[in-house]
This record gives sequence, C-alpha cells and structure tokens, in this order.
Amino acid sequence: MKIYSFKTLPSTQRWMEEKVAKREIEPPCAVITQMQTDGVGSRENRWVGKRGNFFASILLVQEALPDDLPLGATSIYFSFLMKETLREMGSKVWLKWPNDIYLKERKAGGCITAKKGDKVVVGIGINLVDAPGEFAVLDIETEPMELLKRFLENLKNPPPWKQIFSNFSLEFEKSKNYCTHDGNETVDLKDAVLQNDGSLIIGKRRVVSSR
Repeated sequence: MKIYSFKTLPSTQRWMEEKVAKREIEPPCAVITQMQTDGVGSRENRWVGKRGNFFASILLVQEALPDDLPLGATSIYFSFLMKETLREMGSKVWLKWPNDIYLKERKAGGCITAKKGDKVVVGIGINLVDAPGEFAVLDIETEPMELLKRFLENLKNPPPWKQIFSNFSLEFEKSKNYCTHDGNETVDLKDAVLQNDGSLIIGKRRVVSSR
C-alpha cells in the first residue's frame, strides 16, 4: 500500500478527502504526518498534538470491507482493529463506544470514518508522546510509522464484523460508565443495550455512531 508522508499537515483526513474529490489518489493508500495542526475529531472537534503523536488516514474501497459490516459501524470496526493492534504491541487500551480509544479512564485516541462515493476514509489519532491534561498518553513506546505499518498489516486480512462485534460486546460494559453524544445532546450509557449493527438502544431511542 502506498504511504504518503509529511512533516506537517493541517489534517490528514481533510488532505485525503480533498485528494479523493480531485481524483488525485487511488485506494488503497494511507497518509501520515509528523505534526497535525487542525485535525478533525468527533463532532467536528479539533484533534491536534505535538510532533511524535500518531496522525494518519487510510483510503479503502468499500468493497474491500467485510461483507457483513454495517456502514453505521465502520468507526467501531476500525477503532477496534486499532485497539487490537495496540494490544498486540503490549498496550492495555480499551474501546469506549463507538470510536474512543481509552487507557484506564482517559481518552488516548480515536477514529473517524467518512464515506466518499464507493470509498471510505479512515482517520486515526493516537497520543503517543504528548496529551493535554484530561487525556492520556499511550502506555507503550512506538514510532508513528511503525504503528501505521502494524495496523495496515492487520488490514490485509480484515476479520468479519461478526468477530469484531463478538469481541467488542464483551468490552462494552466499560462504556456504561461514560456518556456519549447524540447530536448536541449528552446521553448517559449506563442503561444502553448494544445492538448487532453497533447501534445502541437507550430507553426508547436508538443511538447510532455518526462518525
């Protein structure tokens, strides 16, 4: 897979989406930068950090995804794959629904996805060396390019959604100690029931991952 590498970018996700729109790149490919100055996080929040943290986006064709993967669960799917990659490297991170990579009680990273026609852009940020006070730094040492290559290696034979969902459902209980957002509303997860498509039933409402 071709990897585009930069010293600085405003956002790997926006760079990838703009290149797709202009038809200047073809999947599969990835982009990584040493520093990101205006990254895209969940709910249009910014994801920035110091040089040495992990900032990358991957471009895939939709047909390369598992046949049983619900499109609304793509962020869960890729977040869980990154979490598993980090666990293989010795980290103790876990995944908070739907796309937040946590270390103990603090967020260390996350994943967002965007569908562009028949293509999917997967953006991932991980605090490898530095984080604001309310966030966590990863508990293992690794270089950004090493982490990207390990993640891409795991993407060569992507597991079916059924397998990812089965493993994630065992971990989901931890998410019930936290809240999520449904639009602009903060929603407590303590009574949430995880559905087979990755969505949640909370009371009488269904909450779906928007990114």
